[in-house]
Order: sequence, then structure tokens, then C-alpha cells
Amino acid sequence: MSALGNEDVYSEKLVTPKFFLVLLAAFTFFTGVGMTLPILSIFVHRELGGSDVEIGLVVAIQAIAAIAVRPFITPQIARFGAIPVIFIGATIGAIALAMIPFSPNVIVLIVLRLALGGAQAMMMVAMLSSVMAWVSEWRRAEAASVFSVAPYIGLALGPVLGQLIYNSAGYRTAFLTAGVIAFVGAVPVLGLRKFDVKIEIDADEDGAGPPARFYLPALLPGTVLALGIVGMVGMQAFLPLYAPQLGTSQVQWMFFFFAVVVLSVRLFGRRIPDRVGPRKTGIWATSFIILGLVVMAVTPSWPGIYLAILPLAIGIALQYPGLMALVLSDVSDRVRPSAISTFTMFFDISQGLGGLVVGLAAAFGGYRAVFGFGAACSAAGLVVLVTLVLPRYTNKSEGVLK
Repeated sequence: MSALGNEDVYSEKLVTPKFFLVLLAAFTFFTGVGMTLPILSIFVHRELGGSDVEIGLVVAIQAIAAIAVRPFITPQIARFGAIPVIFIGATIGAIALAMIPFSPNVIVLIVLRLALGGAQAMMMVAMLSSVMAWVSEWRRAEAASVFSVAPYIGLALGPVLGQLIYNSAGYRTAFLTAGVIAFVGAVPVLGLRKFDVKIEIDADEDGAGPPARFYLPALLPGTVLALGIVGMVGMQAFLPLYAPQLGTSQVQWMFFFFAVVVLSVRLFGRRIPDRVGPRKTGIWATSFIILGLVVMAVTPSWPGIYLAILPLAIGIALQYPGLMALVLSDVSDRVRPSAISTFTMFFDISQGLGGLVVGLAAAFGGYRAVFGFGAACSAAGLVVLVTLVLPRYTNKSEGVLK
């Protein structure tokens, strides 16, 4: 049976009050993170005297902590529940954001970015584990799409708000405000303890051990995801420096447009991955990412950036929920947090390795090379998807693919 032939699953309310509170926490946290997008690289470049390579390192280093804490997140959810993990992650992330303008050098900023990366990983795994435990298995791609709406609203509004505060009050006020906003939405989540995710720590009656720290079948889908995100990492890091070369400094509206397109596709097209299936969704989404990055690399003027952002954002919007549904298609409740942790880890791997490499691409080939490199990575991801991922899941779970 598939969701396409089971319309009853859509009659149940998806966004319940508890789901909404998790969305609120995600929205405020990523609004705070989004506020730093248009000003972080400028802060490193102008205030700390950082080079292009150092900017790439600052962007990438956040992923190091996020990857490092992944093996410990699922055991902590099993021991304490997802809700405390969400709150602690928001607290650590808020402090890291607020302390950025007090960084005397790039090294201190790197430490703060490490803390932010670990905090963001804690929140994402705990929030997604909660949401996926509360919804029907046939609506997990839809739930992933709806959940991602909150971060992208934050990432849409955050850059505009951050730029406005920076223009009127400077770096310090902008980063301090980002920290406060990142924290406030997590407070109401503490009221959800009675709905918290429950995972047995000890071996069960079937002899299963404690929840696994990694879920190996998520590695290949995660690789496709990571390769698709490299171009977005390059855009976030270097678009604020590339756009003025094309005649505009209003880069916050480019980030806003990107986030709005992603938001619109995930909100109004949230059932596409469940109905069309991960095969078509994955292939088309990755192809759109490639197209957008190629256009961004060759465009001669700033209007071309907006033209490039459209297919790029559509591809980014559809790729993640489709691959997420694929990974979770046949996992048990005990394994689900580990599967989510392993799969979403590739966001951080892409931020880390991708950030380092795009920094080198910018240093040696210019900003256009950053986007060209991102397109090449996405093309490699498409090859992995078609030749390795989809055949495996076709043999494993025919009902999942279309």
C-alpha cells in the first residue's frame, strides 16, 4: 500500500499543537542563525581581517562539532528524551550567536561556531525525532517538508532583519538580537514532556541492544544530499562578496528570495515526494540544483542571480524530504532517531568539507568557480543516486519507489 492509494491518512490533522511548538522552536532558532548570513562573512573580512580561505573555514568549522556530537545525540534522547535536548541545544546556540561580535580574532570565532554547530545538530535530531514519532509512516515526507518550512521562514526573515539591525545599530546589536531570538522559541517546548519520544535503553525482549549510534543504510542517500548542498554552502558564504561585483549590495533580498521559493515548494508541494515517489523526486530535484548553479556561475549580472536561485531553490526544497522518506521507509521506532541523526549528519558534512573546498575554489578560481564546483558536486550526486541508491531501495522496498 502507498500513500497515493490510502487517502485516509490525509484526513488526520498533521500540524497538531505539539507539532506547532516544535515548529516555533525551529523558526526562532533559524531566524537567529539566518540573521548572521548577510553579515558573518563581512564581519570576518572587515573586522577580523580574515581571508577568503578563513571565511570558508569559519563557515565550515560549524560542521565539525555537529558531526562530532552526532554519535552522542541518540543515546541522550534515549536517556533524557528529545524535549530536554531541544532546549539545551537552543540555549547553547543562543549563547554562541550572542558572543560572536565579542570575538577578538578568527580563532575565538571558530570556537563559537563549533558550539553553534553542536547545538544545531542537537536541535535538528531531537526535533525531527519528535515529529517523525508523532505522524503516520505514509506522511513522513510531508511532515519533513512541513517541518522544514519553519527553518526556511526563519532563514527568509533572518537575513533581512539582520541586515536592517546591522545597518542601523552595528554588528554587536545584530548578533546579540540573533542570540535572544534563537532562544525564546524553545521555552514553550518544555511543556511537551508528556509527549516526549520514548526509547528503551536496555536490551528488549528480542535481544536487541541499545539504540545504534549510526544507521549505515543512510550513508548513500546522505552522500547524495551532501553533494547537493555544496553549492548552497558556497552561495551562503560568498554571495555577499560576489553580488557587489555584479552591481548590487542588497544581498539580503537574494537570500530572502531563495528561502521564499524553498518555503513555497515545501508548503504547497509538500505531498509531491510522497505521491510522486523518491525516484522521480530525487532525479528532478538534483537536476534543478545543477541547472541553478550553472546559471549562477555564468551569469553576467545580478538579475541572473535571481534567475539561477529559482531552480536551485526548487531542487533544494524537494531533494531533502524525498531522501528522508526513503531512509525512513523501513525503520523501527528504536532505530528512527539513529537513522535521522545519520542522514542529517550529511548536512554538516557538506557544510564542513564543502565549506573548506569552496573557500579554496574562491581563493584560486574566483567566486564563479565556487558555483561551478557546486554544480559538479551535484552532478556526482545524481550519478550516485541513479546507480547506487535507487537500485538498492528498489530491491529492498518496491512499495516506496515510483
